[in-house]
Amino acid sequence: MKLLRFRGRVARAGFWWKTIAASLVFIVLFVFLESEVSRKSTLALYPFYFYFVAALAVARMRDRGRSPWWLAAVLIPVLGPLWLAIELGLRRGTQGENQYGRDPLEVGADYLTVDIGQA
Repeated sequence: MKLLRFRGRVARAGFWWKTIAASLVFIVLFVFLESEVSRKSTLALYPFYFYFVAALAVARMRDRGRSPWWLAAVLIPVLGPLWLAIELGLRRGTQGENQYGRDPLEVGADYLTVDIGQA
């Protein structure tokens, strides 16, 4: 599945929608498991959730034209997470193709153009 790979780019709107959807699924499963099984059973959800969000963050960072290593800024108290939230959630990605791939906003935008290189 494309969403679970640490490759490619994701646009800002796609990042937000996928993060919100993953968070809602996580919350629903968390509440269900906690009420039906036990609180300890909810620990099984965290690795899947963090993997999914990490894959989205890597793709979003690449859309900004930055190396995924910039995600390590989250380790800097207060300023790191704040900068990362602005960088991933509010700033526009690089226009056009960058070293990480094609612009997700332009993929399929011009349906009259024939791309012979993709055959």
